[in-house]
Amino acid sequence: MAIEQLDKKGTAYLQGIQGLNYLGKMSGYKKPMNILKSYLKSDGKRKTLYLKFNDGELDEVVNGVYQIKINPSDKNFLNDLRDELEDNGEDIDKSKTKPGQTITFKSGFQLYLSGRTLSNVIDESGSAVAAKKPTNDQQEDGFIINLKKGKMLENLQINKEIGFQFGKDWYNSFTRSFAGFTSKIISKKNLNQYEFYRDSDKKKLEMLNQITDPDILPSSKDNWNPSDVWAVKIDEKVRLAKEIDKLYTERKRNNNVSIEKINKFIETQFKNKSLIGISLKQVLGSSANADKITKDAKYIDSVKFLGFKNKMDFDVLQTYFDINVKMSCLKNNTLDYLFRFRPRGSSSATTNNGEGRLSGSGPADGAIDKKNVLSVLLPNADDITSEKYGKSKTVNEAIDFLVSKNKQKYKGLQTWVNKGKYKFLNIKNLDKKGDDKLIRRGLLNLNYAYLIDTYTNQKELYKKFYLAAKKVNEFSSIHYKISG
Repeated sequence: MAIEQLDKKGTAYLQGIQGLNYLGKMSGYKKPMNILKSYLKSDGKRKTLYLKFNDGELDEVVNGVYQIKINPSDKNFLNDLRDELEDNGEDIDKSKTKPGQTITFKSGFQLYLSGRTLSNVIDESGSAVAAKKPTNDQQEDGFIINLKKGKMLENLQINKEIGFQFGKDWYNSFTRSFAGFTSKIISKKNLNQYEFYRDSDKKKLEMLNQITDPDILPSSKDNWNPSDVWAVKIDEKVRLAKEIDKLYTERKRNNNVSIEKINKFIETQFKNKSLIGISLKQVLGSSANADKITKDAKYIDSVKFLGFKNKMDFDVLQTYFDINVKMSCLKNNTLDYLFRFRPRGSSSATTNNGEGRLSGSGPADGAIDKKNVLSVLLPNADDITSEKYGKSKTVNEAIDFLVSKNKQKYKGLQTWVNKGKYKFLNIKNLDKKGDDKLIRRGLLNLNYAYLIDTYTNQKELYKKFYLAAKKVNEFSSIHYKISG
């Protein structure tokens, strides 16, 4: 049993499923732990949960309260777990809760944001290791250091350089990413001709700060170009700096200067290998793919929506809904894909967001651009959250109330809900009672589902969702993506 491997002196932790299973076997904890296990069944974020022990026993951080740490600290994830537990009947103990840091539940456990490196951990496989979930900056630096050194370093060398104890999974990812990078992007013998910069480092070259300045971009930086790393050819730095400064100044002075002019510059430098952007995903497979992501007309034309897969059982009071689809593109005749829509980590639930990913576990490809895609395809979809619902206690009552006040605007939603047949969902609990927050969020999710389900051109809709998640927007710029 994993618990037997814990150090009996000092603080120790059980990671993910190990901790949830252990606490779930104790009287009174089975239900909340099952809620978390079900919610995080195919989510890599489960591995960021750590059940705390002290001197070999569960640590009572407050009388009768045990602690599950979220490490690294992720406030959105904390709020997502809070919403999911509340949706399923777990009440918050407000006297022992510090919003944005600690959430304590009356059933006897708390979720706690932790930013420090944890030691004495039993991981999900039952092995004794150090906590191995680095921050995004550490993940990226752990890869970049090998490019800067011109070779693949040993694990201990990377740990020393970055100041973090990377586990075997991350070292394998670095090794495979390095192999993919040097075989497809810049050869090992030419690495010394480049400097490498982390995009999130504000101290990177000024020209890189200029070219990624949100003030000159049509959407968020990652929707335009999600590169985490920039490779800059050393003997081209002076020329690049001058040309980028000119483009930047023109765009700042006159916003009518097309983003396509900047994109064309990025493409030219990309092709002559003077300036190369690279997006990184943790490599969980046996090898890394290094794919060129571009608005190539042949690739865009190849993307096809093939139809729906299994329908999600959607409780209208839960935090999100999924659309399971089959897609195809230039490199895949068919692939299973998932779009998830939810109000991100927000108890006010006034706006919805979408993201795309391959079905199953692993990181998401990315968010569907809100401003240029969702708000264009589904205009005014968020407006329903500004409505008053009277004294409605269920989503059905709220819809009826909205129709009584504005029949023209909401009759379509009501008719769709009442028909009981939907393309990608099985909807339930329309008459389940909930508080104002749950009702508002339920209406928001339901309105999005309705507008998506009834959209006239389904093939075009899902194609645009897919391309946006893949960061192939109309305004996107060329880059490489390393994943696997």
